Amino acid sequence: MTPLLRHLVPRTLFTQMVLLLAAAVVVAKLGSWYAYMDERAFAMQQLRVEDTITRTAAAIRLIAAAPNPLHKDALEAVSSGEFRLWWDREQIGASVTPTGEALAARDRLKAQVGDAVREIRVLIRRPGGTALAAPDGSEQLKLMVSALFPDGRWLNAATVQPARPAVSNGSLYFSILTSVAMVALVAFFISCRISRPLKQIGEAAERLGRGEAVELDERTGPDEVRRAATAFNAMGARLRRFVDDRTRMLAAVSHDLRTPITNLRLRVELLEEDETKQRMLDNVEELRLTAEAMLSFAREEGGEQARAVDLVSLVESVCEDMADVGAPVTFDGGAKLPVVCRPIAMRRVVRNLVENAIAYGTEARVTVCPDGGDIRVTVEDRGPGIPALDIERVFEPFVRLEASRNRSTGGAGLGLSIARSIVRGHGGDIRLENRPDGGLRAVLTLPAMHIGDDREGRRTPARQIAVWGHSAEKRI
Repeated sequence: MTPLLRHLVPRTLFTQMVLLLAAAVVVAKLGSWYAYMDERAFAMQQLRVEDTITRTAAAIRLIAAAPNPLHKDALEAVSSGEFRLWWDREQIGASVTPTGEALAARDRLKAQVGDAVREIRVLIRRPGGTALAAPDGSEQLKLMVSALFPDGRWLNAATVQPARPAVSNGSLYFSILTSVAMVALVAFFISCRISRPLKQIGEAAERLGRGEAVELDERTGPDEVRRAATAFNAMGARLRRFVDDRTRMLAAVSHDLRTPITNLRLRVELLEEDETKQRMLDNVEELRLTAEAMLSFAREEGGEQARAVDLVSLVESVCEDMADVGAPVTFDGGAKLPVVCRPIAMRRVVRNLVENAIAYGTEARVTVCPDGGDIRVTVEDRGPGIPALDIERVFEPFVRLEASRNRSTGGAGLGLSIARSIVRGHGGDIRLENRPDGGLRAVLTLPAMHIGDDREGRRTPARQIAVWGHSAEKRI
């Protein structure tokens, strides 16, 4: 499909159903109307043929019974606007071969007039046939009869081509509009029956992607919808089991590593003081930090349910906690911005970003603001930034950029990797960018809580969400 056609195709299921059904109805109506008009024209033609034969037979009998001086008056009495009679020395269309229909009409006419005439010839002009003109050449003849009288004269009778009547299509248009309206009404109910479960499945998938426990009703709707709901619930259960098993395994491994790491450290401490011992202690400490980071992540992730929280208050509380211990943090918030998230996990993300900004950039400036349908949290510092080629690499596990970051600050290189994993699990993302005036900017985006969502992020009838006041800028 070309981009232009793709742009013209309606996006909603309701519109597509209405257009397809309406097009089918219009085509069916036009086809039936054409068939009706064709049948009507054929029936009118048959009536016209029979009428002409009957009137011609009456005229022939009348003229045959009347004396010659009255023949002219008889012709005038029988002739009308569309039925013409005249005397001629030759028949009409002598060079035209009669059709089977014309021959049958001739036989019927002969049966009515008997021996009053010596010969009868009938011609019927069909669309596309040979055109014959009236004696004065002004009109096209439709049905022609020539009867040879005993005195050698030909009595020619013909119906002229009638003017095409003005056909009113008002009833056709009304029928089409009525049918389209009924189709739109039926399509509305059908699309609601189909699109509502699809919409519910889409919203449930979005919530499942944010880590919420979601279960669809498997008892309502058509069989296809119930099967889709059953499959979705089974998929959600498998995903939850997979995540829970992975988290438990991570916690178990991290916990089990603590004892051998402690034993290893004690053994290293017994060695003589030299450079090798210090390097070994550094390696043991790095192992310990890695195990502690994984264990902390597993503890915070395990069992926490997503719920609606005010992201401004959450970020502000993280900044206040860090400011209480003397960290240089500037917070700029606004009206409350509700999101659906796991609060403990989200606090971990924000805390990691702020700690990185302070550790590597001397200070952190934190802002929270709406960004279209999302909410944006920005953390800026005044550090040296990150080389452009390493902007994405820092999100890989166990990656540390010693060339641009202070190695003495410690860390296992899991913070940003875990933070991005948490945020993407909430349907958002984290990106890093170097500021033009120096320093690094970390941008966290999360989908905003829609008006009409309840405290667990589920859709309910739309209601107004109150806007709670908050200081425009606060120095912590």
